[in-house]
Amino acid sequence: MKRNHFRSFAILIGLLACGGACYALLHVWEQPADAYWTATAFSPPLATVSDRVELFVADEPLLKAVGEERLILKKKTAEAPVAAGDLVARVNNYDKVRLTRIPTMLGLAAAAGGGLVLFLIGLFAPLIRELVPPPIVDLHLET
Repeated sequence: MKRNHFRSFAILIGLLACGGACYALLHVWEQPADAYWTATAFSPPLATVSDRVELFVADEPLLKAVGEERLILKKKTAEAPVAAGDLVARVNNYDKVRLTRIPTMLGLAAAAGGGLVLFLIGLFAPLIRELVPPPIVDLHLET
């Protein structure tokens, strides 16, 4: 019996490619959302992100209360009004990170699909070979 090396190659490489790409796709998809908060040291001041975030204290904007020096920061020995530069906002960048993952996920999905197609070709190679039409026979009839 003749051994078909292409069929073995297609089945093995198709399974490996499809399985590896599906595993990587699952790994990229299930990354936690809470890991995308900006670090406190890199958090922007509240005044610079006021177009996206607005905080209220007693039904008034926080920046307005800070500007009027109505918020007091109490330390052990002294009291001082809160400055606008002391307020920082931690921002969750999960939506931006998820958008940057789309090309990676599309590439992994294409690799998984390609591996699956290669695997199926390897499985059905004998059946595909049977689909070849028989050669055309020319009959030359004398008239």
